[in-house]
Amino acid sequence: MPTLLLHLTAIERLAANPGSLPPDWVRALAEDLPYARFGAALPDLPLCAGVRGGLAALWPEHHLPLFARLYHERAPVGLGLKMAELVATGALVGTEPGMALLAGYFTHLCLDRRLHPEVDRLVARHRRRPDSALDAHRQVEWAQTLFYLRELHGMELLGTSRLREKFQVVKSPGFPYRGIGRGIYELVRLASQERVGQAPTKAEVDGWVRGLYLSGVVLSSPVGRARTLPAYTHLSFQELYRNDNFDFVQEVEGALELTRTLLRRLHGYMTRGTFTPRTRARFLEEFPEGTIGANAA
Repeated sequence: MPTLLLHLTAIERLAANPGSLPPDWVRALAEDLPYARFGAALPDLPLCAGVRGGLAALWPEHHLPLFARLYHERAPVGLGLKMAELVATGALVGTEPGMALLAGYFTHLCLDRRLHPEVDRLVARHRRRPDSALDAHRQVEWAQTLFYLRELHGMELLGTSRLREKFQVVKSPGFPYRGIGRGIYELVRLASQERVGQAPTKAEVDGWVRGLYLSGVVLSSPVGRARTLPAYTHLSFQELYRNDNFDFVQEVEGALELTRTLLRRLHGYMTRGTFTPRTRARFLEEFPEGTIGANAA
């Protein structure tokens, strides 16, 4: 599963290059990018719970919290469709914040679906014997993320203040003392309850958001430089990022183009208010239900 930092970067790429997205989605991404980041982070947010979760940027956990597993394994596409249905009614959040969240969420799904099989192949080829499969996945995905950030920004972002904004998922700057807004929370709660079978409390989601912010603080501080790739690393740019058979940037761009396609289809459903079993089945024909790589989170 791609890193949380990569998901937060990918939604910024979509906002900067919306392509043929309908104007409403372009405006939503421009005006409500923090909520798009929230949507892009949502399946991974349970990993950020509390101070320990915030420090996982330096010391990753070796188990998956309940909601991280559920959001990756139990109807992740159906969860997104339910959130879209709720946003279309306009009852919980403003249309543009809701659309921004949806854009981020489906970006996450598309990126996971596109990259996870490639990482599986790379891990099978380059995993060292002492490493567990989980550790090997994390090493490959983190290396790819750092290579991508260097190429995208032309510099090493770890340990710099430029990185911190990527972790801001609420409109108010600074530490999110109040957590996420009530409307966004209700959107997640209702969709989770219906599609996942249970839902986090407001306090839990607020803890995830605060932990995510702490991760940004840690990685943007001098301490964050400890996560840079050492000069002696065996994780090669050519092996993991770009070679004759694999181009990481093309894979990310392919995932973003799939996101644009899905959001255009979603726009039609939301505009017409047609969230029937038949329309959901049509959507699932194009983007089937299934897990999105939770075992390698």
